[in-house]
Amino acid sequence: MKCLKHSGTDAVAVCCHCGRALCAECIPKPIPLRMICSTQCAEALARNEQALETILYQSRQTVQASAFYCYVCAGLSAAAAVVAWFMLPSPFLILFTGGCAVVLLISGIWYARAARKQAP
Repeated sequence: MKCLKHSGTDAVAVCCHCGRALCAECIPKPIPLRMICSTQCAEALARNEQALETILYQSRQTVQASAFYCYVCAGLSAAAAVVAWFMLPSPFLILFTGGCAVVLLISGIWYARAARKQAP
């Protein structure tokens, strides 16, 4: 592969944003952690990294909200099971609402663990 600017020189690196080939003369000094060919690629790469951080933050917030709603719904289902036990002695209703409470509680725990794993 030949350098983009110096067609007669072999490339020693590739821009991590656009994929253009760079020779030793075109590599910026000091050598960055991620090879870039221009300021436009550096700016675009910074925007992409910022967008990725925003998406990851929003994803963590969504998982935390899901855990909270699972806990709330589990509490409501457990309360409904208790009410059904005393007011409506229907085994199906008691088992159904109690089962929903257990499943929602387990889901809330799972979401909470997922949110902790996503923590920076």
